[in-house]
Amino acid sequence: MSPPEVRTRSPRNLARRGGSPIAAPTGQSILAAFLALLAISVCPPAARGAQQGPAPGPTPPPSPTAAPETGAPLPLAGRLAALLRQPAFNPEETGVVVALLPDGETIFARHAEKPLRPASTLKILTSAAALALLKPEFTYVTRIMADTDPDGTGTVQGNLYLKGSGAPDLVGESWWLMARRLASQGLRRVTGDLVADESYFDPVRRPPGWPAPGADSWYNAPVGALSCNFNVVTVLVDPSPVSGSRPDITLEPAASYFQVLNRATTTNGPSTLKVDRFYENGQNALTITGSIRRGGGPLTFHRAVEEPAFYAAHAFREIAKREGIVVEGGIVTGTTPESARELHRHESRPLSSLIRDMNKNSNNFMAEAFLKTIGAQFIGTPGTTAAGLDVLRTYLTGMGIDLSTTRLADGSGLSDESLLPARVLAELLVRSWGDFELGPELTVSLPIGGADGTLDERFVNEDSRRHLRAKTGRIASALTLAGYATNRDGRPFAFVIFANHPRGTIETVHRAMDRFLDELLRSTDADLATAPQS
Repeated sequence: MSPPEVRTRSPRNLARRGGSPIAAPTGQSILAAFLALLAISVCPPAARGAQQGPAPGPTPPPSPTAAPETGAPLPLAGRLAALLRQPAFNPEETGVVVALLPDGETIFARHAEKPLRPASTLKILTSAAALALLKPEFTYVTRIMADTDPDGTGTVQGNLYLKGSGAPDLVGESWWLMARRLASQGLRRVTGDLVADESYFDPVRRPPGWPAPGADSWYNAPVGALSCNFNVVTVLVDPSPVSGSRPDITLEPAASYFQVLNRATTTNGPSTLKVDRFYENGQNALTITGSIRRGGGPLTFHRAVEEPAFYAAHAFREIAKREGIVVEGGIVTGTTPESARELHRHESRPLSSLIRDMNKNSNNFMAEAFLKTIGAQFIGTPGTTAAGLDVLRTYLTGMGIDLSTTRLADGSGLSDESLLPARVLAELLVRSWGDFELGPELTVSLPIGGADGTLDERFVNEDSRRHLRAKTGRIASALTLAGYATNRDGRPFAFVIFANHPRGTIETVHRAMDRFLDELLRSTDADLATAPQS
């Protein structure tokens, strides 16, 4: 019986690909361009509009549609207010705004000015700023450079450089395409090192308030200017055909960067498999323990990877070797000298497509890459979280949005230090709806209720399916939802729900949110009544 193997799956069909180099403005030209962009982006002001706690209380009654004493229909605002009294909501820690579009008239508001944790709905702010300032057609460029051009034997005398610019969509297929192009140009050998250049961003991997690096879940992946596979490794565990034997382990897109300890066993019983990633002494180690059921097919796990530049370089060297390109030196990090020759440039997909992937799948790593990118583009390199947040705040205040009670620590909402009122996000949604350049791109990036992304299993009934596009959010202390919806007469709304410190399970709080929004979706123009903010 052959021993279990640790291998790399072919990267050719792992992802899509896409398209102009990043300009690196400096000095006064940056400020002038930035201020011009802000002036263009400002729309006319509109009216303002995890782990969970204990077990849920009793199931709330059906939606209140009539006054209890008279039997007369309640106005929409009254019905929404009644639904906020569901036990799942913390009455003092739930912020809500519902605004009628296109003018932004507030239909309903509760604690709209109270700073609360937005969780991943914060990605809407990051998306809007990136789309408005960088523009939807913006692309990232990853450059492959060398100390010398290949000679007649296809040899580079010196180092090969992978120069990153923050592209968040570099996956196994990307590195295969780059290696394939270099091979087609005749490159066969590099006598020096493979140098990973991630100097376009600073070396800080996670914003304040994020989980520690030891938390190896995919949502905690570190940020870098040169990355691979969203800085996540995919681990496939395939049971052996023989009970009692070790399962086979496959890593995507590269195996050479990992030390793998396979302690799992194939059994005839239920699977109890566990995959952990540790980072010790500069080494990413994967430990596979437990059991996997024989004949049950492979199980898939996703784990965050530390030191993304080394991960990217290992993936490239491993893939390049299969294409006939040998790097004789080691893998190091460093900067690309000005004298280096460009051998190839790889363009990302357009920003609009990347934003869509981020919001549909709620990818924290991508949000932080976008934030550092706007910092690098409009303040200077290296891009930092602090610079990106300065640009984001300037963009929002330039739109006339009051941020006096807002505190931003990251661009994804994973940090528990980010706080903002529901009113801020509602105003951004209203203004974006009326912005021809920004609005359509932002709207189509949001998950569709009952259809795709993080909302594929919510709002699935016939009355609500596809009538809502919204960004979900979830951290230990908050469950949130924000976006756009249309009522029975096709009238559009912007809405924000920040449920902080909710009561009950995640499913209980989601059901309470969904009942609230189902009431909005069932409404007609006849029962729209403005309610005062509270």
